[in-house]
Amino acid sequence: MTKEEILNNVKKAVPTTARNSMGCNESWYDPYFAMKEVFTEGELAAMTEQELNNLYKLADKISEALY
Repeated sequence: MTKEEILNNVKKAVPTTARNSMGCNESWYDPYFAMKEVFTEGELAAMTEQELNNLYKLADKISEALY
């Protein structure tokens, strides 16, 4: 994905009120939401396209593992 696509998807990420069986907010299964919660908009904008893609890949794999 391009840097712009990733940053736009992060901006659009919205939390859900859904909870999993352990009571945790299911928003964290969305890699874009996780990126938005952990990093500021400025920190994400300062990253390279490759760094953002790597970060997304990590967040996506972690969300799969936790689900």
